[in-house]
Amino acid sequence: MSETPMTELPPPAPDEAGPLSHPTARTHYFRARGLLLTPTAEWGVIAEEKPTTQQLFLYWVLPLALLFFLAPQLGSIAFPQKINGVATAPSVVRALYTVLVGTAFMCGGVWVLAWAMDYFATTFGGKRDAAQAMKLAAYSGTGLWLSGVFGLAPPLVLLSAVGVVSFYTLYRGLPVLMGAPEDKTLPYAASVVAVAAVIGVVLMTLSSCMSIVGGGSALSERAPARVAAPIVAAPVKAAPFDPAAALDPDKMRRLIPDAIPGGWVRADITRNAGGVLGFTGPTVEGVFENGGQRIRIQVVDLGPGRAPAAIQSLRATRPAYENEKGAVRHTDAPYTYEQIDRVTGATRWLTVAGDRVVVAAEGVGGVTMEDLKTAVGLIDMVRVEQIAKGL
Repeated sequence: MSETPMTELPPPAPDEAGPLSHPTARTHYFRARGLLLTPTAEWGVIAEEKPTTQQLFLYWVLPLALLFFLAPQLGSIAFPQKINGVATAPSVVRALYTVLVGTAFMCGGVWVLAWAMDYFATTFGGKRDAAQAMKLAAYSGTGLWLSGVFGLAPPLVLLSAVGVVSFYTLYRGLPVLMGAPEDKTLPYAASVVAVAAVIGVVLMTLSSCMSIVGGGSALSERAPARVAAPIVAAPVKAAPFDPAAALDPDKMRRLIPDAIPGGWVRADITRNAGGVLGFTGPTVEGVFENGGQRIRIQVVDLGPGRAPAAIQSLRATRPAYENEKGAVRHTDAPYTYEQIDRVTGATRWLTVAGDRVVVAAEGVGGVTMEDLKTAVGLIDMVRVEQIAKGL
C-alpha cells in the first residue's frame, strides 16, 4: 500500500524526545495523522525520538485510553437504550468505575505488549530494544483508541471496527523500530496481535470480576410502573419481586436440558459467579459431550440494567467480520452474537432475554453453528423471559 503524504500545515519541528516533550493538540494531531495515513514515514521519525516511558504513558497512552472507554459511557448515558418502554443507562458511578478500571488495565496491557514485542524480536529476525518496543506498543494502538469516539453516538458504534487499522500501523512499525525483515514482518505482527488478544481476554476477565464487587447500579429514564393488584381472590399471595435481588438459581438450573438429540449426554452441571464474553453474574453451566465434541450451555443472571453496556462492550471488543478464518455477527431484536472460528474449530452463540438473562452456547471439536442452535433450541425462551421478571 502506497503512502501519500498530506500537505496542509507543516508539522511541528521535532526535538530529541519528539512531540511528547511539549504536547499540544497540534502535535498530537500531526502524530496521530501520520500514524494512520503515512505510518512508515511516521515510524521513521519516531525511531529517532527518545521519549521517556513516563512521557509515552502520561501524554499519549493515558489520554487516548481514557477516550476509548469514556466516549461509549457518555454515549450510553446521553442516549439510553429503550427496552419495553424503559430507558436504561449506566449510572455515573458505574460509568466512572468502568472508565477508570478499563484505562488502568489498558495501560498495563500496553506495558505487557511492549515486553512481548521485545522478547520475540530475535525469533523473527529482529533485534531486541526495549525502548523501541515501548514506543511501538504505545503508538500502534492509536487507531483502536481513536475509534472509541464512535461510542458517543450508539448508532455509529459499528464504525468502531475501523480500529483494526492499528494492525496495519503495527505491521509498518515492526521493520522500522524492531528491525524485522520484510518476509517475517507479517508472522511477527500476527504473533503480537495474538499476544494482545490473550492480554485482552485476561484483562476483560479481571475487569468483569472486579465489576461484580464494585460495579454501580443502573439508572433508568422511567422506572417500571407499579401496577396495583386487581381486587380478585387469589389462592396464593406471591412475594413481591425485587429486581435488585439475584434470580432463583434453581429456576435457572431447570432451563438446562438433560440431553441433546444426536447422542449428546450431559456430563456436568455447575453453578459459579463467572459469566461469558464479558456478561458477568451468577451462572448455571451445563456441559454436554458426544465423542470428541463438547457443547457448553450457560445461563447468566446479569442483574438489572447491565445488558446494554455489556452488549456495547462486546460489539466494541469483537466487531463483526467474515473471512476465510471465521466470522463474527451481531444482530438485534433480540440481540444475538454468533462466532465461527475455522482455525480452532470453535463456535459461539449468545442472546439476551428480558434485558437481564444471557443464554450462551459454545462448541468445540468441530461443533457446527447448526449444532449449537439445536442445543439452544431446547431452552424455553418464554420461560427465560418469565424468570427475568421474577416469575
